[in-house]
Amino acid sequence: METGEAAAVLARADRGAMQSAAGCGKTTVLSTAVARHGRGRELVLTHTHAGVDAIRGRLAQLGAPAKGFELETIAGWALRLASSFPTTAQLSNLRPQTDDDYSSVYRGALSLVGLKPIKEILQASYSGVYVDEYQDCTVEQHALIVALSSMLPCRIVGDPLQGIFGFRGTQIDWDQHVAKVFDEVPGPTIAWRWQRTNPDLGVWLQDVRSRLLARERVNLRGAPIRWVNTNTEASRRANQLTACFESAKKDGDSVVAIHCWANQCHDTASKLKGVFTCVEPIDVGDLFQFAERIGTTSGLARALAVLDFAGKCMTSIRTELATIRRAFSENRVPTVRKHKAQLDALLNVAEVGEPSAILPALDALVNMDSAVIYRRELLHEMQRSVRAYGAGEAPSLSDAAWIVRNRTRRTGRRPARCVLGTTLLVKGLEFDHCVVLDADRYDPKNLYVALTRGSKSLTIVSGSGSL
Repeated sequence: METGEAAAVLARADRGAMQSAAGCGKTTVLSTAVARHGRGRELVLTHTHAGVDAIRGRLAQLGAPAKGFELETIAGWALRLASSFPTTAQLSNLRPQTDDDYSSVYRGALSLVGLKPIKEILQASYSGVYVDEYQDCTVEQHALIVALSSMLPCRIVGDPLQGIFGFRGTQIDWDQHVAKVFDEVPGPTIAWRWQRTNPDLGVWLQDVRSRLLARERVNLRGAPIRWVNTNTEASRRANQLTACFESAKKDGDSVVAIHCWANQCHDTASKLKGVFTCVEPIDVGDLFQFAERIGTTSGLARALAVLDFAGKCMTSIRTELATIRRAFSENRVPTVRKHKAQLDALLNVAEVGEPSAILPALDALVNMDSAVIYRRELLHEMQRSVRAYGAGEAPSLSDAAWIVRNRTRRTGRRPARCVLGTTLLVKGLEFDHCVVLDADRYDPKNLYVALTRGSKSLTIVSGSGSL
């Protein structure tokens, strides 16, 4: 089915569920339905801020008028609703961070949706609901969407094979939860992501999908991909770095390298000379922890906190400034010949005691000749948090960090040209080139998500030619 036809069918459904493989244009179909067939103001929801950015880009390309849709993450929209009536929603924490916090948000939003006045507000505000990446819904999110579908036309799109949030323990099962509530809507079957750039790769990935669904192994030999064989742990690390560097040489093209775990991303990015930067989760713990630590300390302890935070974002801090750090941890002023500019800026943090001193200190650390930033987003969000705190937007730096991150949650962000991330953080995004690191350590769903991120080329680093 063509994109335009699929969009028209989806838009006509009162309770429609469309599932389709990666790269076949589910998000484009959803965006086309909103842009071409919207009958008012459509509520468009997805799971990640990266997904918000992707849908916003598609809607802009299609010329969708801004007044024709409201676009948010499910978490962001539910929080805005519940925090508007916190007493009725029994919402005690207006600044949620953990999964348990957000469970309370979804339960509160669900209780509100069941009230007649809220129902009338929602029906007056929206003409319908669209939800992307529906396979990632928790049972509580699903209950909220089902409640909305009882008062507004509701259409959902997804792919069960990309449901990689099962570790949370409350993930929906498509057959059990979706099929019993929503009517099946036929989706597109052509792998458009690779149609013009690498059709052989698209055909191969469709075969991979069939094999993974059948729990069969995937053979890499002879596939239209670049396979980097790693026999030992030492060769694995060297080959991973080489594969990333070589993919980054594609001038102007976007590149994603995918690891299993966040700490692997941080470690690998730190060795890539600033070419790659890490994708951060919206609830990035390092931002909140260091905002709390910097904001609640003073004197040399605060200077130490700023220094340690910089060490989370860039190279050389822990090695080049080890003497300074040791002195700060012993509550004394160091005597050093090198890095005087950095020391003076950090001492100013200790002496001034105002947020205005933090930004110059971070700038001084960034300007070290040997420093290479590999967690650029984390650094920038802290800088934004300091500015927000200094401008009086929040009573504390930790509160300012929450405000800044929630703003990012709602407005989305555009990733750098070359990024490192886990499948959880890059799912739903499309890049020109993809490097899958540790490919022999993924389960079928995470493997499928990883393999389908690049439209032009795919490089697989593994110790086996059969996954």
